[in-house]
Amino acid sequence: MDTISADVTGSRHLRAGRNGQDAAATWCADERAAIVVCDGCGSGASSEVGARLGAGMWIRAVSRRLVEIGNIDELDWQAVRAEVTDQLASIARQLPGEPVRECLLFTIVSAAVVGESVSVWVLGDGVYALDGEVHVVGPFANNEPPYLGYDLVGDPREARCVRGQAREVVVATDGVIDDDSRLPIDLAGVVEVGFRHPDGLRRQLSVLARAEERIDWEARRVVRTPARLQDDCAIAAARIAGFTVRAPDGTARAADRTVRSSDRTVRSSDRTVRSSDRTVRSSDEGDLS
Repeated sequence: MDTISADVTGSRHLRAGRNGQDAAATWCADERAAIVVCDGCGSGASSEVGARLGAGMWIRAVSRRLVEIGNIDELDWQAVRAEVTDQLASIARQLPGEPVRECLLFTIVSAAVVGESVSVWVLGDGVYALDGEVHVVGPFANNEPPYLGYDLVGDPREARCVRGQAREVVVATDGVIDDDSRLPIDLAGVVEVGFRHPDGLRRQLSVLARAEERIDWEARRVVRTPARLQDDCAIAAARIAGFTVRAPDGTARAADRTVRSSDRTVRSSDRTVRSSDRTVRSSDEGDLS
């Protein structure tokens, strides 16, 4: 079993001089793996603190249980939630001001893997993919997703749990989708390079979060191309060693060409990405092969 993860500060936060508020963590041993991404609340003064703490606490709680269980159906997500909530509550009691509102509001998209059995747990908005089939959770009304921090004030919100069979599972924060719940990046391609190169995932996300400028000499003006990742983004993935959602010729398999959401299916023609968007220039990234 192999795992990868990376997070990047989005273009909007870079322009505003703000920290990235997303975090990711992974764990694997033998045929078991756990992955998680957390997205800090944008209105929180230091939401990146909670997101990073939460990702670490969550992966530790899940991994310890994966070592002890025989199959994925025995994983008790509610027990994981209670353990992490207790740990966050202990921290909150030692902080001044309003630590929950300022630091501890974040979403969670997590997955646990035992062999080819997968369990996905989601609290808030985000994205997960099983063998290349992408599922979008959210958006929520008034841009107010549920956060684990609400458990600390006695207002727990409902989470989503999905079980299935897959040889690769990817989880991502909502930074990978645009305002129309479409993917502006080639998620499968980004993940594939991440598995091929030790620093490939972080490098690609860094490029995608950077705007481009070029000089149009004939028009005598500067042409600016917005970054494809405007929001902060975190991605984590686990796969059985040797598996790929890419066919031998490099094209996407059928499962990778459909984005599924809770209420509709968006065909690839609705979210076509130019081939140039799926290519990381060697001048920016070096050899990722």
